[in-house]
Amino acid sequence: MKYFTLNDGIKVPALGLGTYKIEDEGEVERVINAALGAGYEYIDTAKYYNNEEFIGKALEKSGKNHKEYMIATKIWPSDFSSDKTKRAIEDSLKKLRLDYIDILHLHWYGQDFDQAWKVFMDYKDQGIIKSIAVCNFMPSQLNELLNVGEKPSMDQLESHLYLQDTETKIFLDENNINHQAWSPLARARDGIFEEKVLKELASKYKKTPAQIALRWHVERGTMVIPKSVHEERIKENIDIFDFSLDQEDMHALSSLDKKKRYSNDPLDKQWLEKARNM
Repeated sequence: MKYFTLNDGIKVPALGLGTYKIEDEGEVERVINAALGAGYEYIDTAKYYNNEEFIGKALEKSGKNHKEYMIATKIWPSDFSSDKTKRAIEDSLKKLRLDYIDILHLHWYGQDFDQAWKVFMDYKDQGIIKSIAVCNFMPSQLNELLNVGEKPSMDQLESHLYLQDTETKIFLDENNINHQAWSPLARARDGIFEEKVLKELASKYKKTPAQIALRWHVERGTMVIPKSVHEERIKENIDIFDFSLDQEDMHALSSLDKKKRYSNDPLDKQWLEKARNM
């Protein structure tokens, strides 16, 4: 495993488990057990995913000590006022059966994010949250956040070979904010794994196209949280730390950028307003 050190000194593995849309209790337990068995040390969830309680139960049943793994969760924009943020954090702690959360994110930019961020900073000072971060914040929104107080440790964004967003990556690097990729494999859409360059590099390194794509993120200094409910794919995703891509490989993969976003645009005001009322 490779690790990244965040700007607050917290070390995180370069690859963790995503759990979006894994909502069945039995499936959550099976996925968590498969991930822990494969060597995963980081699990990403969110209040919005409706699975915090199941993840908490699965981790408790696993017998693992919290020091053996990290948990990241998120607060939705509808909970951004001070009191609602506090209640949401306490609710997540209860559901996850934890006395502290390793990484806590603002899930999207939204009204009263500054109030929520001040609560985040307070809970971090108390040791209840170890590291505070954001999701889906673009540079203009991050600049607003930087005026509120503490710098976020990471920004979790839709990122993959079809959406490389080099300008945002440069901004994050310049501000020492870790770039974390959700949907790092573009959910296998549009035949991405059939791209000639991916298949050629997979043959060169005796890896799968998905493993090449994940390794591209890591070489770029990006943490990845691929989601899967299949044990073999969970094992495959973490098996990317026995090879490296050289600069020629990285340059070849950069040619795949289509600036193609499959999710909501973080700058779409209509979406942000909708999210705030969800």
